[in-house]
Amino acid sequence: MDLFATVSRLPFSVLGSHRSDTCTVDRLNYKYTVIILVIFSIIVSNKQFSSDHIACWVPGHFTRSYEVYSNNICWVSNTYYVATAETLPLDENKKKTRVVKYYQWTPFILLFQAVLFYMPRMLWRSLSAKSGINIVNLVDAALNYQTADRFEDRNKIMTYLTRSIDQYVYMRKRKRKRFDFIRRFLAFMLCVPGRRMGSYLLILFFVTKLLFIANSVGQLFLLNIFLGHNFASYGVDLIRKILNGEELAESIYFPRVTMCEFAVRNIQNVHVHTVQCVLPINLFNEKAFLFIWFWLAFLTVCNTYDLLAWLVRSFGRVRYAYIKKRLELMQSDTHLRRMPAKEFIHRYLQHDGVLILRLLAYNSSDLVVTELIQQLWQFYKRVGSGGVGAGSTAGSNVSSAVMPSSSRGGQGGGRQVSVRLFDTNNGGRDDM
Repeated sequence: MDLFATVSRLPFSVLGSHRSDTCTVDRLNYKYTVIILVIFSIIVSNKQFSSDHIACWVPGHFTRSYEVYSNNICWVSNTYYVATAETLPLDENKKKTRVVKYYQWTPFILLFQAVLFYMPRMLWRSLSAKSGINIVNLVDAALNYQTADRFEDRNKIMTYLTRSIDQYVYMRKRKRKRFDFIRRFLAFMLCVPGRRMGSYLLILFFVTKLLFIANSVGQLFLLNIFLGHNFASYGVDLIRKILNGEELAESIYFPRVTMCEFAVRNIQNVHVHTVQCVLPINLFNEKAFLFIWFWLAFLTVCNTYDLLAWLVRSFGRVRYAYIKKRLELMQSDTHLRRMPAKEFIHRYLQHDGVLILRLLAYNSSDLVVTELIQQLWQFYKRVGSGGVGAGSTAGSNVSSAVMPSSSRGGQGGGRQVSVRLFDTNNGGRDDM
């Protein structure tokens, strides 16, 4: 994992233009959530550096220097919350249970949340790049294919897309046994049949989505540790009060008036002072974290639905029907034979190939992907179902792109050359 390269691309990945290899729900997590959290962090930091981040009510005999010292010592040390109707607790243990200890660290808490939300994206971009195919480049090529005016340019782009996917699905077959243990382990964690998957990108795709769900759910409980209260029920309690018509009193999560104790050492004696302080910063913290609670709850629903939707799309008859329908759209004979189409989907494209095509359709155009599926289908029929890119002879209007690869079950263990055949006069398509 090239971590340093990924980190260097972080500002552009978050704030850059729309060049994506994922779906909208994923962008809600790694892009828009990160932007929201960073904006909140900047606002809180700006307020903390101002002079009115805390104001303590001190006795009348305190001088100006005592007042400034009281504000500073109560800011850097933790205050504790006591409701106005309550008496001050004398037990030190009770005071510790009411300590408000997060307000100095709020900007760092928000930045830490933003980093956690971007980590699954870093994992996906770094590990998917190791698969041998760059989906972002394929999306760019598909978008350029839509806007290309010249036939030659469109032909070259479609050839590039077809070659890239063909090369990838073949190389994944060659490397399947090498990652067999990891594949089976991740397939077991995802509760899918490992023998039938044969998929590196698909497993990584679902692991990324599970991490997004873990983020949206786990951060609700992680904030319990930072804020010192049951933050997971914060929004639920607020909704319950609104529905019951209860008065929205001062929040115990973000109290604006707290108590502070500090000691002042004289020559021989130590005087302990208890003062009442106002935390204006909590007025913003309350609104910010209330929004974050509802946003995390919204992300949890979206992430869970998106995971279930992609599980349905990636397995069973839905995956088969998705490719077969687009094959029939471009065929004069709409009744494709079941076995060749099934072999094309399960043996040739496999789960990774279908996932790549779906991501291309999601981020570019379904029409482009339909044409791409047709090109892959024609190429698959031309080389035969016995092996991808096994080589064949075509007509006179055929040019070949030579690419070195390992032997595909032929005699001997040496390296051979596989030939990719594309019809340059017909855009890589045979009208069969």
